[in-house]
Amino acid sequence: MDIKPLSDCPRDAVDRLLNVIHLFRDIRATSEWQYDVLLKRSRLVGLQAGEHLLRAGDVDQWVYFLLRGELHVHVDGTEGGALGAERPLAVIRPGEVFGDLSMLLAEPRSATIVAAPSSRDIQVLGLDCTLFGDLDDFSLLQLPTKLVFYRNMVHSLRWKLEVYRSKYPSHQLADSHRKLKLYTGPKNCREELLALADQARALARILLDWNVEFGTGELMDEDSDMSDFLESMLS
Repeated sequence: MDIKPLSDCPRDAVDRLLNVIHLFRDIRATSEWQYDVLLKRSRLVGLQAGEHLLRAGDVDQWVYFLLRGELHVHVDGTEGGALGAERPLAVIRPGEVFGDLSMLLAEPRSATIVAAPSSRDIQVLGLDCTLFGDLDDFSLLQLPTKLVFYRNMVHSLRWKLEVYRSKYPSHQLADSHRKLKLYTGPKNCREELLALADQARALARILLDWNVEFGTGELMDEDSDMSDFLESMLS
């Protein structure tokens, strides 16, 4: 594994690289200074085929974005077990965010992330999200920046949950995220930030419950491969 701080990379190359990530693009559009703060807390990670990036049980506050290559997601029971390592829970492809559940819930990681055996030159961006932990601390990150972050988190989590709902519409968890109350109060204020953070944590908890279901192997047995379905949703 090759880890390099973004500060060690040419700025023009970094800007081009991060322009494909909604979070960084949106924050840069809001404030160049805030964008610079995030760059100082980010790093590039290079992986070779089969290398582990994250392991279930790890504790940290990093959120990741896949820039190039392919990663496989495994939960208990889907790596090297009855389902086999070639049957991951899901496949992560460029542009996707991951590692957000542990950060939002302040819990150990629930899944293991491995570089796909057939993938080469995998590149991942890591962001240290301790910056976003204290919702009332605006010394480094201002309110608009934190709003952008949590809006992105909510959007990403809802998309993932809609994927599961489409695949398993009759499952007891299928409509759980749709039952969460949406924020309808004033926009661009602390009240919205608190509501978004609460919503992101609630969505993360539901997604974690889905992962537990897949860990039993029961849902995976209903179809040939969940990753095939995820691929069809992305195409």
